[in-house]
Amino acid sequence: MTYYRRMIALIVQHALPVAVINTLLILAVGFGASQLAIHSGIRVLFSPDDPNLLAEISVERAYGKEDNILMVIDAGERDIFSPDLLAMLEQITEQAWQVPNSRRVDSVTNYLYTRAEGDDITIGPLAENVASMSAAAIQRVRDVALAEQVLLGRLISDNGRVAAVNISLNPGVEEQAAALTASVEAARDILREAETAHPGVDIHLAGLALTEQTLAEVTASDGATLMPLVFLMVLVALALLLRSVLAAFCTVVTILLSVMVGMGFAGWVGMGINSVNVSAPTIIMTLAVADCIHLLSTFLSHLRSGSSKRDAVLRSYQETLYPVILTSVTTAIGFASMMFSDSPPFRELGAISTVGVIGALWVSMTVLPALMLLLPFKADSRQRWDLPMLPLAEWVIRWRTPIVWVSTVLIVVIVSFIPRMELNDDPAGYFSDAIPLTSALAVVEDKLSGTQSVHYSLDSGRPDGVADPEFLRQAGDFVDWLRQQPEVTNVDSFVDTLRRLNQVMHNDDPQWHRLPDERELAAQYLLLYEISIPYGQDVTHLISADKSALKITAVIRNQKSRVLQFEERSRQWLEDHAPELVTRGAGHAISFASVGRRNINNMLYGSLVAIVLVSTCLLVAFRSVRFGLLSFIPNLFPALVSLGICSALVHEVNMAASVVFSMSLGIVVDDTTHFLVKY
Repeated sequence: MTYYRRMIALIVQHALPVAVINTLLILAVGFGASQLAIHSGIRVLFSPDDPNLLAEISVERAYGKEDNILMVIDAGERDIFSPDLLAMLEQITEQAWQVPNSRRVDSVTNYLYTRAEGDDITIGPLAENVASMSAAAIQRVRDVALAEQVLLGRLISDNGRVAAVNISLNPGVEEQAAALTASVEAARDILREAETAHPGVDIHLAGLALTEQTLAEVTASDGATLMPLVFLMVLVALALLLRSVLAAFCTVVTILLSVMVGMGFAGWVGMGINSVNVSAPTIIMTLAVADCIHLLSTFLSHLRSGSSKRDAVLRSYQETLYPVILTSVTTAIGFASMMFSDSPPFRELGAISTVGVIGALWVSMTVLPALMLLLPFKADSRQRWDLPMLPLAEWVIRWRTPIVWVSTVLIVVIVSFIPRMELNDDPAGYFSDAIPLTSALAVVEDKLSGTQSVHYSLDSGRPDGVADPEFLRQAGDFVDWLRQQPEVTNVDSFVDTLRRLNQVMHNDDPQWHRLPDERELAAQYLLLYEISIPYGQDVTHLISADKSALKITAVIRNQKSRVLQFEERSRQWLEDHAPELVTRGAGHAISFASVGRRNINNMLYGSLVAIVLVSTCLLVAFRSVRFGLLSFIPNLFPALVSLGICSALVHEVNMAASVVFSMSLGIVVDDTTHFLVKY
């Protein structure tokens, strides 16, 4: 300890030059924060080599992007096919084409319905110029819409009271966030105009573009409100507990410089700010406050006991710096365990927090002593109110045996809820009920269709292979099987269009509502359809450019992470009935559920590794195997209890909540180490 005391003496003796030099170094590191860019969007949560993300990208390259805005019109107790509401739906559909970056608009009114009129085949919108349509014509539209499997559960509810307009977007690669914002704002303008004109109708916005935009807006809002609020609460608590405004000021400086170290590091290594690592400053602030409280409370105690300011600083560091260093190292190890995460933003959060913890130690050792000496701290010998720590400690020690047993029973009961925990990585679960998107998704789920989609790209293996009768038969069987599954509300595929064309070409005889048996006939139907449809409603979202592959989309009720079981079941069906067409189901629902499952496994493994490393550090620091092993208990149980409480109250966790184990560990080891060092 001789060298340790000499180091402290030197720091205190040369406090001002040490503080100036290190403040300049910290500012240089903090300058990296100016390099930080905003990384928005859901895909930042996935590694570039994530197999599910690659499958999703492959589908998008073949059929276009999945970005969309879903405008959901809820007519309440009225029928959406009432003349005024159907006219409103037609108007919204036309306005939707003006939304920036829109590449396709689908609704009941512009649904391309194939009909036979004598010897002619007509392919056109199901409802056009609604204002001039007769009641009988509108009734025919209603009958057709509620009989079309392609529409039910996707663009119209089975009772005809809820309809949807789906806007497919192509925001491009550059400035994608700005493009999505422009699209969403235009859709919101349409919504406000329609609700003003039809006060009895509720219109909601959902879709992937809304999810990404809402995530960006909520992140910005939280960053602007939560961080300042927490900061203010910490300052008030410090001023009251330490009974010193100057001590609170020292803490503010320490917090700011510590956050600069963490965020500056992020900027220098090329990280960006996203919805996950934006919480790093709050974590760093919490841990910087812990260091300051230990050092400042001891300093003020000695100062109020009659010591000179320099002696009070020296004694506080001699008594407290060693456990602060030890807790900083063990806390950094705890947060470093987050780098086992399968999701890049969570790894970044762990790295920034780890560097921030070390940064807080750096500031506490080099800048804080000078602040203590330079600021006009004064001893105050007046009688002050203190928290009853000593009576509490005596009570805990006196009743230690029953407290241990009662605590153990409570811990066991709470931890027993963990097996009930269900993984839910539906992005909508990240938002509170006050967010409009949440109510929109509830309407979609309860009244229209499902909120999850799984895409399958069936590849024939050769150009123009989608016209092959055997390929179409297998694809049709798969579509029929999907429709029989209890989770599925709608299946979208060009298979149904071919069936309808075949029926129409045979005098609209329902018996011919099946796929053509000849390749040439299927190719002719496809050509006929392509040359008959209006601009913007082609089939490139269902058939690849070289006509070698066909996309089938299953819309399902929200299965949360059980969507993986659905995907595995559907892949097994393909293996059993069409082994040459076996493909991985793709989509955001699959990607989120998969990365969430892997994330929990990796985080638990990383946390256990961190606990072993922390205990090893304490074992070496205390030179005691007994106390090194003893630290396992207080380090492990709080994290398990937090997961148990979450399981009991919420019954589910998402990818963000899955890292609570590592975050709890990172903070708890601070308490454990201080107690053991003092002991």
